[in-house]
Amino acid sequence: MRRFILAACVCVALLAAALYAVYYEGFYVDLAPDAPVTAAFRTRGRTIQQWADGRWEDFEIRGVDVSSSLPGEPASDYAADEDDYLRWLEAIAQLGANTVRVYTVMDSDFYDALYTFNTENGSTLYLLQGLQVSDEANYGAEDAYDDDFRELLLQNGQAAVDVIHGNRRIATGDVTGTGSYRCDVSPWVLGYLVGSEWDSGNIAYTNHSTNYPTAYSGAYFTTTPEASRFEVLLAEIMDRIVSYETEKYKTQRLIAFINDPNNDPFAYETLYATRFFKYNQVDAENVVPTEALQSGYFAAYRLSRFSEDFLDYFTPKQRAELGDLLTGLNTAAEYSGYLDLLGRYHTMPVVAAGFGFSTARVPVYEGEPPLTEQEQGARIVGVCRDAAEAGWAGVFVSTWQDVWERKTWNVSYATIDSVMPVWQDKEDDGQNYGLLEFSREGSPACVVDGDVSEWTAEDVVLETDGGSLSMKYDEKYLYFYVRQDGFDPETDTLYIPIDTTPRSGSTYCENYGLTFERACDFVICLDAGGVSRVVVQERYELLWAMHAYETDRADAYEEPRDADSPTFRPIRLLVQREDPVPVVGGWAAAPTYEAGRLRRGTADPDDPAYDSLADFQLTGDGVELRVPWELLNFGDPSEQMIHDDYYENYGVEYLRIDEMWVGFRTGDGGGYRIPMAAFALEGWDDADAYRERYKESYYILQDYWTAQNG
Repeated sequence: MRRFILAACVCVALLAAALYAVYYEGFYVDLAPDAPVTAAFRTRGRTIQQWADGRWEDFEIRGVDVSSSLPGEPASDYAADEDDYLRWLEAIAQLGANTVRVYTVMDSDFYDALYTFNTENGSTLYLLQGLQVSDEANYGAEDAYDDDFRELLLQNGQAAVDVIHGNRRIATGDVTGTGSYRCDVSPWVLGYLVGSEWDSGNIAYTNHSTNYPTAYSGAYFTTTPEASRFEVLLAEIMDRIVSYETEKYKTQRLIAFINDPNNDPFAYETLYATRFFKYNQVDAENVVPTEALQSGYFAAYRLSRFSEDFLDYFTPKQRAELGDLLTGLNTAAEYSGYLDLLGRYHTMPVVAAGFGFSTARVPVYEGEPPLTEQEQGARIVGVCRDAAEAGWAGVFVSTWQDVWERKTWNVSYATIDSVMPVWQDKEDDGQNYGLLEFSREGSPACVVDGDVSEWTAEDVVLETDGGSLSMKYDEKYLYFYVRQDGFDPETDTLYIPIDTTPRSGSTYCENYGLTFERACDFVICLDAGGVSRVVVQERYELLWAMHAYETDRADAYEEPRDADSPTFRPIRLLVQREDPVPVVGGWAAAPTYEAGRLRRGTADPDDPAYDSLADFQLTGDGVELRVPWELLNFGDPSEQMIHDDYYENYGVEYLRIDEMWVGFRTGDGGGYRIPMAAFALEGWDDADAYRERYKESYYILQDYWTAQNG
């Protein structure tokens, strides 16, 4: 009996080890090495083709990037469930898309939803499966041959192959989801995309090392003599992923690696290259597929705006090499001929693997205005059209949903870093790229449209003779409604002083000649016939405290501004420079945008005149207004956290407040001390209950793709 029990335990242990090796580590034995290999998609020249109805047909990608991001949840927690994914897939199909892209192996709910959609719905969505490395590996001190980079891509590449075939279990993910992957979605997987973005410094560090190979020759990919060490690495990774799927499942899919304008194949003059961190040339043409690759290989680019005059910055050698490819480029298109040039340059299909436009209140680049939802849609359609005319094989719009946890460089220091944000920063362009918008249940607290029926007596904060000020807030904005008897909104000017921080502020605003009962930090000036804006008391001006040197060549901390200074200044944010800084003449001021400018319009999405960037609307007896939290130096409104004094803390630190003081006045402020009243702030601690709304851009893109689909 003892021997039997021992033998049984050994058998169970061996079985458990075998199951672990197969389902967790991807172990397999090729029992049919000579079996035929199939491919449902292939490339021919610059075209992607699909095997359908017994023949090869051209396939144009119309795709959307999807993540697991939800309000109040980090994307890495994969909080979206199967119902969420299924609902989104249905909406994306109705959009006219035929493909979705994910950046990494998602949780099993996503693949279950994709399987359910494609087996139970009347339409089909294909998948481009992405593979990525962690930010620490991509932007860290090591190079691309570090285990956290190279080995992670190889491991996750093999895991992705098993995942789409419904033959994997992932207990703990590094940059992947987890779950038991039992649904075989491989019939609908277009291919694999290695990487979501590359750090230019990492590429340069890898290329300059002498420790790594300068060539690769595999079963499915080889490199040319011109290949860099980073390109050699990419060739190896793609080759091993294709080999794994070919040997284990006897099938192949399209494959590519990500690229972008910062690492494109072209060489630029030093000034331009330095300004845009262009240290490298990564060229998909230096990685060559062998005849054994039945599926295909394509070039993929993340697209972003750069100098409209980029063609003027090519080196003489590069210009000579491109030769006739530079003739007749469509420089009037969205990316000033860049799509046209890449389409001509590559001998393989080219795909826009991620492009989009933000609906934030602040633009990305100097000289550009922020975009309404309608303008976002028009810009997206413009790129889709330009890419098709340039001969590209398709596009992926980025992204499907707004992502509240993103932090953009020019506001990242202004808000508290949270992986579970329960508020959305409308000043942060990175959080507003989606076609789908989230709002907490019950939001918006007010629709700024001139209809005051939603305001009640409970909202009143301050009453004066013949007038009142009411307030509300939600996860995006503070709302104000000012009513004043005899107020002519077309000619009268309205002032709203605001006191948030006890550390600074002034009882007098010399800009407008206003006097207040309390020391105020901000003044809102609404002038329907002129310029409406929010101004900030200069001690509390974030841009000066953080970027005085870049904007004015000054040291803000050498002589700090007075805590009670009566000077109020426009609120500005840095934006990206469009053109390189000229060497001749030396320094050039960093470009800024006046984020405090206020725009009149209706913010009601159901109104034909809907303006998603509208800040205020006239009511007949007053004004409705909304102000984004970050514009008033809130680091996290859900926790009532505002900026503390910059000069006592040498930068941005935070202070919790329980109330803010507000007042109002119409007409000129001479000889009148504006009364103030307290408005209580309670914050909130979750975003579990939320609703979804398609932006106007969704319907604009839907009209375009529906027409293209015939």
